[in-house]
Amino acid sequence: MPEPVDPPKRTRGYGGAVLARMTSKGQLTVPKAVREFMDLQAGDAVIISMLGEKVTIERCPRPGETEVPEVPEHIRRMTDEERKRLVDEERRRRWEAKVRRESPDWRPEDEEPA
Repeated sequence: MPEPVDPPKRTRGYGGAVLARMTSKGQLTVPKAVREFMDLQAGDAVIISMLGEKVTIERCPRPGETEVPEVPEHIRRMTDEERKRLVDEERRRRWEAKVRRESPDWRPEDEEPA
């Protein structure tokens, strides 16, 4: 796991968060402060990981760089079918939570812990 670092100065008022908007094609522009912070350049590959409601982005090593992000052991041991089932279960869980929240009877205290 990478060492925690201070966010770029331009994002400190937002707790390290910056706003980005998605296009109709599902594309996001990574804000300049984030690109500089992560040393992202045109053509760089990134790893997008999902865990519950959180999404993280990591820059993949460029050719010649030695540091390779380690895939967690439990994920390495999974078959493609197991990974697909895990993703499908997470999608179903999120869909059901969305449907519950949109119900007229929904109350925040009824929500299951994540």
